[in-house]
Amino acid sequence: MMIDVLLFTIFLVVGTYFGWEYAFSKKKFSLMYLMLFLWFISIAIAQLHLSSYEKNWSSKFILLLALFFVLFSLSYQFVGRKVSEKIVISDTVKLTRQKIPLIILWSLTFISVVANFYIFTRFGTLPLFSSLPDKMRFIINREVFGLFEYASLLPRLVIPFSFVYLLLLDNPSLKYKIAIWSNIFMGFLVLSFYSSRVVIVLPILLSYFAYLHIRKNTLNKKKIVASSVVILLILMVISVSIPAFRNYITYKDYYSDVDYTPFTHLADLADADLPESLEWVVGLYLIPAFNLQSMMRATDYYSLDNYYYGAYSLSAFNSLFGTVGIPWFDVSIPWKQIFLPWWVTGTFLFSFWADFGWVGIILSALLLGALLSSLYEYATKKPSYFSVMLISYFSFVIIMSIYTNYMLREEFYLDIVFISVISYLMVKK
Repeated sequence: MMIDVLLFTIFLVVGTYFGWEYAFSKKKFSLMYLMLFLWFISIAIAQLHLSSYEKNWSSKFILLLALFFVLFSLSYQFVGRKVSEKIVISDTVKLTRQKIPLIILWSLTFISVVANFYIFTRFGTLPLFSSLPDKMRFIINREVFGLFEYASLLPRLVIPFSFVYLLLLDNPSLKYKIAIWSNIFMGFLVLSFYSSRVVIVLPILLSYFAYLHIRKNTLNKKKIVASSVVILLILMVISVSIPAFRNYITYKDYYSDVDYTPFTHLADLADADLPESLEWVVGLYLIPAFNLQSMMRATDYYSLDNYYYGAYSLSAFNSLFGTVGIPWFDVSIPWKQIFLPWWVTGTFLFSFWADFGWVGIILSALLLGALLSSLYEYATKKPSYFSVMLISYFSFVIIMSIYTNYMLREEFYLDIVFISVISYLMVKK
């Protein structure tokens, strides 16, 4: 127990240092420091071992993490210097158009409302109103045509688009501000129908990261700390309350013989060693701890005998391949043999290890470092509506990296296309 507390303290201090560097270093809001901050804080939390399902990390897994972060940091700094030398600094774009962007933003929200109405009429309900909200989300995902589901969740991006436009706009009138904030409110109302943390967290984080990057030359330490604390508290409330709501409604009939609370099911499922008054912490703890545990066990399960050699990563695009007539990549992950089947995602690194092992880890570190540093230098030296949205989106991808590889989700590529097209339409002269 003492060694767990010691490791927790060490990684917490190191992670806090990276967080400080992210907010206040010369390279302010560097994506490298954001990545290091998130992962070292997560590693610290995982040292607490609050569940009986967890076992001590293997030396192989510790070496894997060390290798990844050393190569990632070196790649980020080396490529960043090279890219920085080639990009000429330009001024921030100031927006003056108001009528057309407002029509675009409200039209996108209207499309989302129509798509949700279609889903509601098909199933007679939405997750928020369902007696099984924890399962209804997956039914919609499985049975609704992908573009309809994507349209129903458009406010994920419309909200930050609205917020960023308001930040960049020169002297908007009160009437215009009300119109924009009304659209943002409508967007959150639509997203609440899905009782999903991710779809609520995404627009909040995109708006937060956009705010930091747009105002980074004028924000003082007090404003950075204050805004960060507010966002962190909001995210904690969302991360605790939404799963609690879903679990309470979905599983309450299974616990008729105990004093059931919104947190009972998750605490029972995780076999968490916590008093009942602290069971609300379980939802926050599982995200870093169990995903790192899953990744650690995956390093033991996969070897040269059973790597997928790219098939697992490509299987993420099976629905697209099927549309254009390309054979699907048939990959079935044996979750039960790796870790708990109800909580196996294995972080951003899982797909690289499952496909290519050590080579995959090396490639992921080098490529991710190069990608993020290039994006940071571009957004810093070429500030625009598009670059702000892009770096904010990839900041969210970094946050998700402790949970999954978001770049292997089909909506990631739809989002990038959407951001590119709408950014162009919003500022087109």
